[in-house]
Amino acid sequence: MPPRLGSILPVQFSFSVRWKLFAAALLLGCPLGALGQAGKTTPATTAMKAVADQVEGDWADGRWNQVDVGPFMSAAINTPQGRTLKGIAIKVGDMSQATVCFNTELLGYSAAWSDGFLEFDSGRYGLTGSTKPKGRILFANGITPGWTHGGKLADPHPRNWAKYRGLYRHGNRVVLSYTIDETRVLETPWAAHADGRLFLMRTLEFGQAAKALTGLIAAKRGATAVLQEIDGLTVAHLPAGDETLWIVVLGQGAGLAVDNDRVLLTVKPGAAKRLAKVLIMQAPLGQAESVVELAKANAAIEPPSRLAKGGPGLWPPLTTRGVVGKPHGAFAIDTIQLPFDNPWNALLFTAGHDFLPDGSALVCTVHGDVWRLTGLDATLANVTWHRFATGLFQPLGLKVVDGKAYVIGRDQITRLHDLNADGEADFYECFNNDLLTAGGGHAYATSLETDSKGNFYFTKCSENTPHGGSLIRVSADGGKLDVFATGFRNPNGLGIGPGDVITVGDQQGGWVPETRVDVMRRGGFYGFMPMHHRATKPETYDPPFAFVPRVLDNSAGGQVWVPPGQWGALGERMIHLSYGRCTALVALPDEAHSGQGAMLQLPGRYLSGAMRGRFNPHDGHLYVSGLRGWQTAAVHDGCFQRLRFVGGALRQPVRYATRADELELGFDVKLDRELAEDPQSYSLEQWNYLWSSQYGSKDWSIRDPDKNRRDPVVIRKATLQPDGKTVVLQVSGLAKAMQFQLKYDMDDIGGELVRGTMAGTINEL
Repeated sequence: MPPRLGSILPVQFSFSVRWKLFAAALLLGCPLGALGQAGKTTPATTAMKAVADQVEGDWADGRWNQVDVGPFMSAAINTPQGRTLKGIAIKVGDMSQATVCFNTELLGYSAAWSDGFLEFDSGRYGLTGSTKPKGRILFANGITPGWTHGGKLADPHPRNWAKYRGLYRHGNRVVLSYTIDETRVLETPWAAHADGRLFLMRTLEFGQAAKALTGLIAAKRGATAVLQEIDGLTVAHLPAGDETLWIVVLGQGAGLAVDNDRVLLTVKPGAAKRLAKVLIMQAPLGQAESVVELAKANAAIEPPSRLAKGGPGLWPPLTTRGVVGKPHGAFAIDTIQLPFDNPWNALLFTAGHDFLPDGSALVCTVHGDVWRLTGLDATLANVTWHRFATGLFQPLGLKVVDGKAYVIGRDQITRLHDLNADGEADFYECFNNDLLTAGGGHAYATSLETDSKGNFYFTKCSENTPHGGSLIRVSADGGKLDVFATGFRNPNGLGIGPGDVITVGDQQGGWVPETRVDVMRRGGFYGFMPMHHRATKPETYDPPFAFVPRVLDNSAGGQVWVPPGQWGALGERMIHLSYGRCTALVALPDEAHSGQGAMLQLPGRYLSGAMRGRFNPHDGHLYVSGLRGWQTAAVHDGCFQRLRFVGGALRQPVRYATRADELELGFDVKLDRELAEDPQSYSLEQWNYLWSSQYGSKDWSIRDPDKNRRDPVVIRKATLQPDGKTVVLQVSGLAKAMQFQLKYDMDDIGGELVRGTMAGTINEL
């Protein structure tokens, strides 16, 4: 179905100049991308080269640097003294004068800088390259714990001793929540100017503390920290000429200490809540008195908890008009238009979705947003998009449980709360952040599903950690993370079906000779040798449910099951999504051998790389989201589309079975007997792949393993059974095969064409 652009109109206006420019651009028919960009329009809906012709340069795109990402951004950040693998860059100050980088693993600040925010690499739309500070560095603490344990700043902290709990957003303010030795800490960073001088503030609120706490404030390599009393205040500084760093602490029970090139915060034990404020600024040596004067002028301490109850929203809603597709056979594809042109330049690379109890949808984008959609009715005439959350770390999966959104990013599973019911998330709760990451460029955490017991599952792409290339399980309460299965290269999707059947789709590459879809076994190994995670190298792997040839899927997405009683003969079947081909395929299990199956393509193509599918319980239709980030046939940055079953015949196999010298096919329509019983109506080939470290594999003969070719299989006889829908093919030489491909071309009894391709795997015969 060709894309048609719906109108994109704001529901309400803010008072910002940017919003007025946005409205004016729409009224004039001018794309937002043209504003301030010398007439260049946004490439969000630009078709790319043919899949086989695409190269890395085709995916280089720096638009992320033009996005208003919100008050904070979670990322792996290359700070001057090391890479913060789980960092949150937080804008501070009324005019975002500075940025601080908080490390959610080590619960401290790895760096602070002024006059800028972040610079995103353009590689693969910013998704694989480095993220680094943009501006002038004020201090860089490095990859060091924020609080001492046993008198030392030792990495790592014991898991249950120091724990990141999440963050609150109150307008443009951010409040960090964490626990240190059972002491709850709320902390909000900020910045301001006094007499033309920038200074940073950390305001902390401590719960009951049974023991003294010591935290790192700042360090400066090569300097020796100095502590002195000035006019009744304790002041520390790290000498560096005109860029000397000065630190003052205010609050009951809070003090300063120095240790070589470090300045430390000390907090005495106490049974009651207490407040402390840390002021940090650069000033020349000899300016101690002015530093003290500034500190006294900012001595008031307001508790961070006042900002942890829900605050003003930031994102006025937008509306788009959808396109209801015309039926093609038994299906129609509707398109919910994405607000590609929006006042924040937000990117719409859609990466996951689910539905809330009120019928609205939540859609996440890989550049860090979650949007809430209403108006998903039969007409799609007025779909409202409200930016619900921002600043997440490349989320590639979303699941709604008990009315709450859970989002998987590279750093953690985040549970989102709207505390004041204004349509925007106020508390980004850390549900579980035990996932180990090394910051690899392509080491995404993808998809998010739950089983019947409430356990969460997601996949982690390959990298050199104990969790790399694995299917990960997190307990229903978020308290435990473990590895369920291993041996994946770059899995981009999974599914959980009836009876808690778990499936994973992996991408072709080294040790993955072709796209494969696997049914999980606890402790199973699925072929990618660098990620076997075993003491002894395995000599083989768990066979797949099906290899999928490139003509059907060159890069796998996730899987979803048709609910019982829906989609006619396809009820309870698995649907597999193709990111690379932008299509959906139906998976048929081999009725003679349940551990293997075959794929057939469903009608239609999606506007972007199909990755996530969910059936909406409110209307019964399948909704598909996806994006482009590397090789794909996508023509849009992202898509959110609805696949409707409109009834009628599929005219394709809906069941099959393999037996020795026999292949049985069951269609959903009665077939023309003459054509169905003509062996020339069918073509059958089979072949193997080479399981090796080389990228992908050629097609190798089963009969002559040294030959690069497919083996034709002779169909001796075709017999149409009395039901008129079942054909039994008598074949010579049917064998175990990593890949078989059956083509059929005939008519039904009404003269309608029945033509297609079916491809699968025969592990047992």
